[in-house]
Amino acid sequence: MLKLVHASKIYDRSGVCALRGVNLSVRRGDYVSITGASGSGKSTLMHILGLLDTLTEGRYLLGGTDVSGLPPQALARLRGEKIGFVFQRFQLIPGMTALENVALPLTLQGVARPERLARAAEALRAVGLSHRTAHKPNQLSGGQQQRVAIARAVVTRPCVVLADEPTAGLDPEAAAEVLSLLDGLHERGNTVVLITHDHTAAARAARRLYLEGGVLSG
Repeated sequence: MLKLVHASKIYDRSGVCALRGVNLSVRRGDYVSITGASGSGKSTLMHILGLLDTLTEGRYLLGGTDVSGLPPQALARLRGEKIGFVFQRFQLIPGMTALENVALPLTLQGVARPERLARAAEALRAVGLSHRTAHKPNQLSGGQQQRVAIARAVVTRPCVVLADEPTAGLDPEAAAEVLSLLDGLHERGNTVVLITHDHTAAARAARRLYLEGGVLSG
């Protein structure tokens, strides 16, 4: 599903080596957590896996295809088709309702309006927000906004869901609900990669890896 081979990332301006010879293999249906302290390279790794950035050295295979040297337009297309993102700060559009936010990726893919609204409504139902479809982000709690973000991440039926610090800033109850939803995604056969500094959250995953100084172990 996802495979990094001797993957390194060096930022030209600063000379910082954020990833150092990382080897990682994530199979279909895996639930993998990656922990590490601030500055360990977690965000860089997420950006690489999510096709938001490219490697300096090494290879990245997504679904068996080497995407390392693809141009930005091709990466953007693959990102929309293959990757579902759950971000730390939700990244919802304030002027859109929950239903519209979830349907947005399908709009960008050219899915017809009746189908995209039906799929968005089903995704919101799956995260327990059928009664909040017409609400805008400022009318939702932090936990509810993150549930909308999870619905948006899965509505395109991606190959993998990347969750970047999805419980940061949430109260314990809301954080537990978000983690339960990620557990549920895995139980339904989704591939989930959880990037977090929270070792309690990471312990829920079947595979637990640790990143330190750009080096992955575990």
